[in-house]
Amino acid sequence: MLQKSKPYLLLLPATATIVLLFFGGLFDGLLKSLGYFPAIGKMELDLTAYTGLLGSSDFWESLALTTRVAALSSLIASILGGIIAISLFMLSESAKSGAPRFWQRLFQLPLTIPHLVGGYIIVLLFMQSGFLSKILATAGVIDDISDFPVLVNDPFGWGIIMAYAWKEAPFVSLMIYPVLTRIHSSWRDVSRVFGAKGWQFIREIVLPIIFPAWTIAAFIVFVFTFSAFEVPYLLGVTYPSMLPVYSYQLYTSGTLADRPEALAVNIILAALTILLGLAVYFFSKRWNVLKGWN
Repeated sequence: MLQKSKPYLLLLPATATIVLLFFGGLFDGLLKSLGYFPAIGKMELDLTAYTGLLGSSDFWESLALTTRVAALSSLIASILGGIIAISLFMLSESAKSGAPRFWQRLFQLPLTIPHLVGGYIIVLLFMQSGFLSKILATAGVIDDISDFPVLVNDPFGWGIIMAYAWKEAPFVSLMIYPVLTRIHSSWRDVSRVFGAKGWQFIREIVLPIIFPAWTIAAFIVFVFTFSAFEVPYLLGVTYPSMLPVYSYQLYTSGTLADRPEALAVNIILAALTILLGLAVYFFSKRWNVLKGWN
């Protein structure tokens, strides 16, 4: 009995520390967002912070921006990641010995770059005084660098979307590619016998198989982008700002009385993430049932 429980006992200190710090911080933030803030003399629970947020146009504009950026980032990253994974799969099928290592390393390169560094790369490339605008001006495509479109620190969030789409596309392909490797090469031969060409094989065989993993990968990218801070802080505008940046602004620039609202933003982010996770889980289960995989 002791021998079986030994691994769990060895993991207990690390697990207890993680649980205490994560759930303890979450519980403390929840209490303060509900008005229990002894530092400013508030000892009773109320919903003032939440009603204040829900009645604030700043919050709704930040929520709209956050949802738009997260949705477009996850959509573009999912499409690019799917194209990358399927391309590597088709290359490996053609080579019969796996996808060429050069292409694998090339597509995996963004995974090795931190998000903050990726954000700076977007700044250097796509700001109006960046490398791309200077190249286009030198080539005569545009008259001056000021004619280059504003893609960094723009109200729509294109700079943030480009940064996350470029960074997360390899992650999506990494989630999908192991599923593709389970497709037996004989399936391709059988599809040819029945007259299925390349695109038909991808549409009828490949896409349905990778769809559950593809959905989960897109959800992970959406949630990460929805709650990320560093890239929106670097590439976004002061107003409207994405919800994590909006929470940071409330927490640091306001008084102690503003901090319950800042913490309420984080609790709302966590609640929305949980709801989205449940929706994706039930959707995935429903898809499996419809396809007869369960």
